[in-house]
Amino acid sequence: MDTVDISSLGLGSFDFTPDWAKKDAGVVVGKSNFERSQDESPRRDFKSGKADRKPLERKPFGKKGGAHKPFERSQRFAERPRPLDVDVKILPDPKALGTVIRKLQQDHHAYKLKDLAYFFLDNPSSVLLKITPKRRADGTVSEPLKFFQCGVCGFTAASEADVASHILGAHLGEYYESKVVDCEPPKGNFNCVAKCGLSGVLLGPPNIHEFNSTVREMIRTRYPDMSEEDYRSRIVMVREAEVIEEWRQGAVKKTVYTAKNAGEGAREMSRAEAEGEFRRQILPSLVSVPKNLMISAAVVPSCPMKSLQRAVEEALKSERRAPYSMCFALRGALHHRKMHFFRANDSRGTEFVTGIELKPFDSAHAIPELAKIADFIAANPCLEKAAIVGDAEGEKHLQWLVSTGHVVAFTNGVYSAVEKFPKYGPQWRKKKAENAEVEKKEEE
Repeated sequence: MDTVDISSLGLGSFDFTPDWAKKDAGVVVGKSNFERSQDESPRRDFKSGKADRKPLERKPFGKKGGAHKPFERSQRFAERPRPLDVDVKILPDPKALGTVIRKLQQDHHAYKLKDLAYFFLDNPSSVLLKITPKRRADGTVSEPLKFFQCGVCGFTAASEADVASHILGAHLGEYYESKVVDCEPPKGNFNCVAKCGLSGVLLGPPNIHEFNSTVREMIRTRYPDMSEEDYRSRIVMVREAEVIEEWRQGAVKKTVYTAKNAGEGAREMSRAEAEGEFRRQILPSLVSVPKNLMISAAVVPSCPMKSLQRAVEEALKSERRAPYSMCFALRGALHHRKMHFFRANDSRGTEFVTGIELKPFDSAHAIPELAKIADFIAANPCLEKAAIVGDAEGEKHLQWLVSTGHVVAFTNGVYSAVEKFPKYGPQWRKKKAENAEVEKKEEE
């Protein structure tokens, strides 16, 4: 079976290659961090009730002691904004979900539903967040929040000006082409020239038409983390004639913009003119005011709303501990696309999903070669391929049984017979050992 590379979609290494096409029996689902369940906090001695921590090293306050100032820790935590009072619903991104469903339909393995959930959670671009006002205990909702959102990438802010500024900086190039052309040095008398106090770049006289656009371009390309107010406070005015002449002689090239859909003979514009036309004709259609905010988890860190970031951070942290919301959403979406679910070992066992319908195998009416393998798997569940078949012919028979849904192929490389609760992994072996122990005691 040919494999499909989906790494370009930002979905991690979702490897659906069948076991029989691999040198080993392992199958990797995403880039999930399965160490997440380990407690990162200091270990606690449950006998003494004391945490296993190093003794606190105390230092005197003051310059000589070099210790922190009093209350510095509490002040640092006080600076963190409170989470926004909203409900955050965690869903799979539709595009990523469609890719995973197509791979499940092409593959014959049974995947843990929880592993699929972590695959999405570990890839922020594959997680869609629905942000709604929090519902109170009496059924009412908190005061509606007003968000402004970029229609191109989903960037969200509390003010329309912030979203407009983002669109101009991030998406103007998607509608206008730019090129650098030669030009004559600026003419006229200039009393001073502005200089960037951070880089030393000469920005030009503050009274020329292009000055504000030059400042915004510097912020966008060199100092994206600074506000325009902070950057302008770093600008210095230089009045030396030789510096003004240096700027004049260096300004022999300029960047011009043309609309991409204008065709041949399009009017060349300065950055300020292109921004003005973009603001009038295109930008209003790219700003939306959603009633319920839908935003990718990958976009949230770039949004200026720190309280929204905190709310999303806490929701995702809770979801990673126990992915109930993602599993619930995946279960419904995969059921809708005719995927098949079962639990291993018993009714409370691990939940699996597969793209192929599982059917018990009738050995009595099958060819001997297939019946031999199927009966062996039924009598010896949870074995790897090497323990089941010994040659290429047997491997083909095993592949046919899996592809037709008569044998369950798990992603950890083991096989089991199809039954109400197929046998799987350590849980079944432990239960088998316990039953054997009980039987032994009864015989004694």
